[in-house]
Amino acid sequence: MAKISFETTTLELLDQLPERHKDVMAERFGLVSRVPQTLESVGRAHDITRERVRQIVEEGLRQLREDMASQLKKFERTALALERVEEALRAQGSMKREDLLLNVLEAKDEATHVLFLLTLGDQFYLQRETQEFHPFWALKKEMVEQAKPLHQKLLGFFQKKKSPASTEELERFFAKDLLCYLEASKHILKSHDGKWGLKTWPEVNPRGMRDKAHLVLLREGRPLHFTEVASCIAKLQEVLTASRQKPVLPQTVHNELIKDPRFVLIGRGTYGLSNWGLESGTVKDVIRSILKSNGKTMTKEKLIEESLRQRKVKESTIVLNLQDQNYFLRNEDGTYTLKT
Repeated sequence: MAKISFETTTLELLDQLPERHKDVMAERFGLVSRVPQTLESVGRAHDITRERVRQIVEEGLRQLREDMASQLKKFERTALALERVEEALRAQGSMKREDLLLNVLEAKDEATHVLFLLTLGDQFYLQRETQEFHPFWALKKEMVEQAKPLHQKLLGFFQKKKSPASTEELERFFAKDLLCYLEASKHILKSHDGKWGLKTWPEVNPRGMRDKAHLVLLREGRPLHFTEVASCIAKLQEVLTASRQKPVLPQTVHNELIKDPRFVLIGRGTYGLSNWGLESGTVKDVIRSILKSNGKTMTKEKLIEESLRQRKVKESTIVLNLQDQNYFLRNEDGTYTLKT
């Protein structure tokens, strides 16, 4: 379908109304200034009450709907514009978050005009902004009515699962055409890898450098030097839809990782995650922990093997630490125990 000027359409519509109605509606919907005005501000400008403004708007909308129904030829351009919006909504699953619908229509610069037409068309149903949802429009009233209970079920699902899920996985548990509800939610967000999860989860919506570093290490599944972490964060920021681009300095990353117990320094500048079973502390602390958890007696070879799982150091460093008699005793059979 040829591109439609929503602005031309709405301004032609307003010309059908008495001058006062035309001015009040243009201001209320922001059709000239592109900024919708409150009932209060429009009333002050025309020296009438906010209730009278509301009445004039309702009268104007009612008059336009009646004229459109009785004078089809005269309002052909309006019918085409409404048809274009309806087609776009239907192609998106019959429901779409308001700002995303404007993107689909390629009409961000004509936003107030599109929203006026949506208000005018009786085939469109609006869910106003709430604590749970961004404003969205639907072609079926039941889609608006079922939004809140479905949203509660989705939140419960994620709270129980405790990890992101793909659109396909969610649709297996709930229903088809779930995408429009996920997009409209204020509490559910799409992560960089296309999965959905709670907005509060760092792996879905990393807010600071530490969360981004945590996500990078989770994705890689192996320890990284802080310079590698910084490089990965820079690449990650390019695909994070909710992330503001910030310069990523390796030394800043290093300083942030040191402060966060989620990260464990396992070698010179190399970090892993504590939830991988890595323990914080020095090499000596690691050896002591290994001995405590393995019956307090182990061979040097086994101690070296286990320590290297925790720390990226040379074997000689582990042997050197074992020689500290303030902490470790070497038995006659060559095994080591903790000094009591």
